[in-house]
Formats: sequence, C-alpha cells, structure tokens
Amino acid sequence: MSRTRKHFWWLIALVVIVAPMTVPVFAQDDPTNLYADAIAACPADQSITIMSSLPDLAFPFFVHMQNQIAAEAESIGNIELIQLDGENDATKQTADVENAIVQGVDAIVISPIQVDAISPALQQAIDAGIPVITIDRRVVGVDGILAHVGADNVAGGEVQANTAVAAFPDGASIFHLQGQPGAGPAIDRNQGVHNVLDTMADKYPFVFEQTANFRRDEGLSVTEAGLAGLSTPPNVIIAANDDMALGALEAVIAAGLQDEIQIYGFDALPEALASVRDGGLTGTIEQFPGGQSRIAMRIAALVARNCAYEANPLVLLTPIMITQANLDQSERIGELGMEATPAAAPGTDLYADSIAACPADQSITIMSSLPDLAFPFFVHMQAQIAAEAESIGNIELIQLDGENDATKQTADVENAIVQGVDAIVISPIQVDAISPALQQAIDAGIPVITIDRRVVGVDGILAHVGADNVAGGEVQANTAVAAFPDGASIFHLQGQPGAGPAIDRNQGVHNVLDGMSAFPFVFEQTANFRRDEGLSVTEAGLAGLSTPPNVIIAANDDMALGALEAVIAAGLQDQIQIYGFDALPEALASVRDGGLTGTIEQFPGGQSRIAMRIAALNARGCAYEANPLVLLTPIMITQANLDQAERIGELQ
Repeated sequence: MSRTRKHFWWLIALVVIVAPMTVPVFAQDDPTNLYADAIAACPADQSITIMSSLPDLAFPFFVHMQNQIAAEAESIGNIELIQLDGENDATKQTADVENAIVQGVDAIVISPIQVDAISPALQQAIDAGIPVITIDRRVVGVDGILAHVGADNVAGGEVQANTAVAAFPDGASIFHLQGQPGAGPAIDRNQGVHNVLDTMADKYPFVFEQTANFRRDEGLSVTEAGLAGLSTPPNVIIAANDDMALGALEAVIAAGLQDEIQIYGFDALPEALASVRDGGLTGTIEQFPGGQSRIAMRIAALVARNCAYEANPLVLLTPIMITQANLDQSERIGELGMEATPAAAPGTDLYADSIAACPADQSITIMSSLPDLAFPFFVHMQAQIAAEAESIGNIELIQLDGENDATKQTADVENAIVQGVDAIVISPIQVDAISPALQQAIDAGIPVITIDRRVVGVDGILAHVGADNVAGGEVQANTAVAAFPDGASIFHLQGQPGAGPAIDRNQGVHNVLDGMSAFPFVFEQTANFRRDEGLSVTEAGLAGLSTPPNVIIAANDDMALGALEAVIAAGLQDQIQIYGFDALPEALASVRDGGLTGTIEQFPGGQSRIAMRIAALNARGCAYEANPLVLLTPIMITQANLDQAERIGELQ
C-alpha cells in the first residue's frame, strides 16, 4: 500500500473517529446506486487486492452476498478478489484476517462471526493501514473501521413485531426463535422485537423464546419441542432468520397447525419468498444483502484507489416486510421466476402432457424428503418440488429435511406411513439405512419414487428419477483427457461414503481413467460433499505433493469451491483446472469468472418435477407410460456453454 493511500485512509479514519455524530446516516429502500457515480468517475487502471470474508457459506444468504461481492468486483474492474469462508469458525476467520495483513491487501470487507473474537485482528489490520469495511454484522469497540454497511436489524425486528400486532390487534401469543448468541444481527433483531412487544406484554406475551442458532435443523427441533410443551399453539412464530423460520414451518406442518400459526422470517431468501408466495411463511424481512455487498465493495475500491466520495461511517438500509402483497419489492424476486419454470433441458418435460390430462379434483398428500437442506443443491430441488405441486394442483405437500441424519429420515418415512400419505418422493441419505422403511411403505401400498439418489434391493419402488451419475463422472474425466491430451495428474475429491451419487460419480471417473497410465491419481480422498472439507482436504493434499496436480475433479460443487479456495491460497489458480458437479449458481458464476473450469449439469429441477408428476399420476390413477428408471443425461458446463445451465437465470 502506498504512503499516499495510507495518509488518505488515516484522514478518513480521523473524521470517522473524531466526529461520527456530524456525518448523516444513509437509510434507503433502494440502495443500488449509492456511490455508483463515484465509482464511475474513479479510474480503474490501478490493480488492487480486496479480501472478503463471510461467516458461513453453508447458508444461502451468505452465498448470495458472496456472489454480489464478486459481481461488483467484476463490474468495478481490475480487482484481485480473495473470497474466504469463515466456516462458522471464529478462529479461522481471525487467521484469515491475519493472513490478509501479511499479504498486504488493499482493503478488507468482512461480516464477522463473533464480534469479540474478530476485534483484535481487525484492529491489527487498521493499525497496519488497511481499510476495513464491515458488512451485515457490525463491530463496535474497534477504532478506525472505515464504514459499516448493513441493514438496520433493530428496525427489522420491530417490523416483524409490528406486523404481528397489525395482524392480531386484539392480542396474540408469541413464539420467538432467536439467532446465534453473540452475533450482532441476533442481538439487534431480538432487541427490535422486544422494543415493540415488551410494552404490550399483557396482550402479546412470549410463550416460548429460545435460540435456534440461525439453523434450519434447530429451527425444526426447537419448534417441535416448544410446541410440545405448550397447552395451546401460539398465534405467531417470529424467527430471526429464514432458515429457522423454514425449519419452524416444517414442525408446524408436521403438527397440523399450518392454518393456525403465522410465521415471520428474516432475510428474504428465494426459498422463503417461494414459501410466502405459496402460503407457507406469512412474511419475511427484506434487508437488501446484495445492495449491502455492492456498496461495501464500492467503498473499499474508492478508498484503495484514493478516489473522492462522500464518506459515511454508517450506511444502514431500511428493512421491509415481504408478504404475498408486495413480493415484487424483494431483491431476489427474479430467482422465483427461475424456480417456477423448469429449464428447457432434454427430457424435463416428461409426463407433462399426461399431467395436463389428469383431473386434479382429487386431493392427495405427498411427502418429500431430501438429504440436507444446508446444501443449496437440495434447497433448489425442494423449491422445484413445491413449484410442481403448485402447478399440478390440489396437493398437500409435506416437505421434510433429512438433516444429514439417516435415523431422522427413516423416522420421517415411518411417520408418513402412519399418516397414510398417497406417495413418497425421497432422495435417501444412506441407501442401506433407509431401505427397510421404504420397503415397509411399499408393503403398506404407498408408491415410492426415489430422486437423485437411487435405492437398490427394495422390491416395488415405482420409479427412480435422477441423473446418470456414472455418465457424469465419465464426462468429468473425459473433459480432463480432452484438455490434457498428453496426460495429466489427477487430484480426486470423492463424495460422502455410502451415498449413491458418490459411488456412481466415482465409478464414472475411474471407468475412464483407470485404463490410462498417462492420467495417474496423485491424491484421492473423500471430502463428504462439504465445502469446508473440500478446502481442508485440498490444503492437506497439496501440501503432501511435490508438484501440483493438473486437474482437481470433485464429486460436487461445494467440494470444488472449497478446493478453489485452497488453490487460490496456494497461488496455483493458473496451474490447476477444477471440475465440479451440480451446476449450482455459485459454481456457474465461478465458471463464468474464471475460477472453476467447469461443472456438471444434471438438471435437478427437471428430476424434481418429473418425480412429482409420476407421484401425482399414480396417486390419482391416471394413465401414463410408466418407466421404472428415468435418467437425464448430464453435460459439462464451461464458459463456452453457460447458457445451457438450468439455473443460469440466477446469475446476476
């Protein structure tokens, strides 16, 4: 960093520290254009390095923020962006900041996991002359933070509470799911709710209040336990984020209380917006995380390049409640259009004509279960299942999250049998573990359709709908062979042991490469389909090799994106090609921007919709050309054919 830039930074810091009350706070419903004019006037001929760190990319909210940070960096131009995942580990995030200081980055944009834990490292960065911009989660007690860009979370909590008051003017019982203890948004949103309701405790009592740590699985389990402990159901559930709200919705549906309880989330995730649209959640708070991300990046670039702008230490965007009445005001409404319409992929319109000819006057109940909704891939599939149920009509859909717990998924199937559902659509966590329960369902006369992950050894499964995962692995391997006709060393990240896709994708890779001595496997290990393990396993694998591999093949995008972080940290991004599998929007953005080399598209939305059509046709006794095995052909998505990806519409 130049001496001139340091002096400029310290001048701004002095203004922030000495006279914070003299600078007005921005509060805008539409934050898109803040500092856009200043950025347009700021020359981009100087290359700068910005490090960004977000709390946990297992949460789609932070994935969206990361994508917006990357998109703004690309728009501004000539920025080397180091994007890091805190992995919900304050120690790791602190180490990442310390490494950024050593690297001498030009700015840091960060959303802290724990304010107290990160404060010393941020102070160290500031003392080293590095501008720090916090985003979403604010840090207090650190001298010299350049700016905080976020939502007014206190106001957001107040909006949640006031919405409940407006809906129940004569009073209501409140069930409150709080966020992660110590996290700034959790503290502020909780304060906002109590600011409103504590003054009206006689009419709006809190009948249950407990943290669910911003997690969907805990939102489900805590709500189940809370409801079981109440003699009468609450009128309202207020949740400090959408993941907890969606978990609570699962518990409410399982208890048959969906018509009695209003549920309010916070974050306006696409899945939450779809739930609001479809009558699940009552509402969700929009806090414009994309706007926050872009503004923070503009501030970082303006300061790093010594460009003039109207400095402000506190930029707060005003949250609003999104309901069915104003869905068009949500930041990510464009992703609902994508979720509601299947991609024009080969085979995805299968059985559409049969469904159109099948009367929907008979109400049916279908239970769906996906392995783990911490993974965006399964969130997308769940949204497509819900959209197809809505399209078919007159379906009571019970959507459950396996939470990566085979015992829970088995219990969910057993409960569905007791309820007497009309069909089960399921992607199993572990084939062996779920098989007895599926056989029990079939023996009870319930049609079972498996999706994405196939089950063998169970008699009578109606159909399996999935991608040809063996073929997908073969495409990954053949792409590597085409890229390196003279040979290449292969670094292989395998999926979760025992999971059907992991087994099949591994087989496909080996089908191609085992007979080719020019393509040796120099490292091969599971990373359990997880991004954090993709990062740590790749770090360890690279450290143990005398020369870097030519290719990293990963059995899903999360592992591939984790591997990319490790490759970038090692300075090897120009030497290693990385292939993922799933074509998640974040992976597609990485392919577009030159991070990942490619990712396998397996059309999960098409799979989801076909499975629901089969379930409905069978449950209603309608004619269709039955097929026990429907496999969609995967393709490799690269920069050359991005337009063929199912979720291309979600890229900004």
